Amino acid sequence: MTSPATPRLGGILSALVTPFRPDGAVNLDAIPALVELQLAQGVHGFYVGGSTGEAFLQTPQERIDVLREVARAARGRGRLIAHVGAIATQDSLRMGAAAAEAGYDAVSAIPPFYYDFSRDDLLAHYMRLVEEVSLPLIVYNFGGRVGRLTADDLLRLLDEPKVAGVKHTSQDLYLLERFKRHRPDAVIFNGYDEMCLAGLAMGADGAIGTTYNVMGDLFVALEAAFRVGDLPRARALQVRANTLIDVLIEVGVFPGTKALLKALGVDCGECRAPFRPLSPDQSQRLQAAFAAIRMTGAD
Repeated sequence: MTSPATPRLGGILSALVTPFRPDGAVNLDAIPALVELQLAQGVHGFYVGGSTGEAFLQTPQERIDVLREVARAARGRGRLIAHVGAIATQDSLRMGAAAAEAGYDAVSAIPPFYYDFSRDDLLAHYMRLVEEVSLPLIVYNFGGRVGRLTADDLLRLLDEPKVAGVKHTSQDLYLLERFKRHRPDAVIFNGYDEMCLAGLAMGADGAIGTTYNVMGDLFVALEAAFRVGDLPRARALQVRANTLIDVLIEVGVFPGTKALLKALGVDCGECRAPFRPLSPDQSQRLQAAFAAIRMTGAD
C-alpha cells in the first residue's frame, strides 16, 4: 500500500502566496523572484494554490497559470504540491491534469464546500480525483472550515494507495497521530504554523505554512533541531515565530504576509477584495515585530 511518492514528500513547504498587479490581475512575472527568495531560505518545496494563495478568489484558469509558472520557476528545486480543491469536481479534475502536466509531485484538495454535500458526495469527489488524476493525492483536512467528513472517513481515504497523506490544519493533534498510526507510510503535514513543533512531536512528516513565505529559514531550523532531538532549540524557535504570528493574526495573516514580502524585496501586491490592505498603524506594528525576530536570524 506504500505510495512511491511518499518518501519524496514531507519537510517544510511554503504555502505560496499569489502575486497580483495593482489592477488585480495575477502577476506571473513576480513568481520567479518569490520562488527564489524562499528557496534561498531553505524551504523544501511549495504548496501552490491553497488558502494562502487566495485560490477561491481566482478562476480555475488563473490557478492553472500560477501552477505552471511556479513549476517553471522552481525548475525541479523542491517538492511541488498543487492544491486543486474546488466546489465543482470538474474544476478539480482540470486543475489536477494541469498539475500533472506541469510536473508536480502530488495534488491536494480541500473538500467541496458551501452546498450541503453529504459525506458520500465528498468521498465520491475524492475518489474521482484518485481515479482520474495521475498524481498522488494529499487530502486537505481543514475541518473547522469545510465539509462533513468524519475521522473514520479520513482514515478510510488513507486506505487508498494513491492517497499519499493528509494536510492537517487543525488543533486536534490526536487525530494527526491517528492518521500516522493508521498508515505509517503516509505523509502527514502539520497545518497551523503556530503549532509546527507540536505537530512534529505527534508524528508529522513536515509542515505547510503561510508564514514560511517570510520566515521559512526559521522553520527549517526548527524542524532540523527537532529531528536531532534538540527540543530546547526547537521550542525557542517556535516561540520566536509565534511572536510574529501573534501580530499577523491581529492584522490579517494573508495581507500581512504580503506586506512582509514587499519589505523583503518581492512585491506581490495586495490581496484581492474583500481582503483589505493594512492600515499604517498595522503595518508599523507588523514591521516592528518582524524586525525583532530577524535580529538574531534563524540561528
